[in-house]
Amino acid sequence: MVKDNILSFEDYVAHQSPSMKRAMGTGSSYKQNHLIRQHLTDWLLNKFPWDFWVTFTFGFDPDLDEVLDLLHDLHHRVDTRLLKHSDLPMMNVKDRSKWILFPEYKGRGLHYHGFLQLNTRPNLGNAYRSEWHWMDAALRNILEGWEHRLSNGGPITHEHYDRGWRTRDMLKMILYSMKEYGKGASHFDQNPSQDRFAYTVVSWTDWKISPIKRRSRNRKNETPVRPDKVFEHSLETFFN
Repeated sequence: MVKDNILSFEDYVAHQSPSMKRAMGTGSSYKQNHLIRQHLTDWLLNKFPWDFWVTFTFGFDPDLDEVLDLLHDLHHRVDTRLLKHSDLPMMNVKDRSKWILFPEYKGRGLHYHGFLQLNTRPNLGNAYRSEWHWMDAALRNILEGWEHRLSNGGPITHEHYDRGWRTRDMLKMILYSMKEYGKGASHFDQNPSQDRFAYTVVSWTDWKISPIKRRSRNRKNETPVRPDKVFEHSLETFFN
């Protein structure tokens, strides 16, 4: 089982030595991004017990806000399905899955690689050979027909892989997911409006995870609005 005392990345950085913190305060955007990537790599390799490596694509050059809405709703629906396939009466925050997702822009435009940690294990019964097969069915069933939510029409695809046990293989997955993170926004090879760190998703902080109750036959379990979503006139409302 997953330990409850796993540090968040923010806590992990806060507990580093003063010399390491000073190094992360460099004025070089390239060096700072490289150092942060090193910390993330160590954290994913040694501190965060993820279960699956995933890739999500959304057709050519999808809209960022639409993609973030879709990923947020997918996370909620996967957890709702986990609750349904478990013996829990409800899913508390500690039982929710944790997702960390990294954006990549090269090639087809925005898509995400990431790491999923299940804090509730599904009952496989006779229907699924493994948790990989359970997750495959969950992602396929939930995402089916969601292309209409994207203004580019999709398609939406996903791939996922078990964590495995070889450090070399895990390191390849981690470095591949963050291969665009060593480049600073001030460099010619990156559009400053496509900030990889700003659009990295850390589910348990960005989406303000809350408990999920087991739904009855006559009650729908509505997906909440994405907490970090910026609506039209949001700033106008804030200042007024």
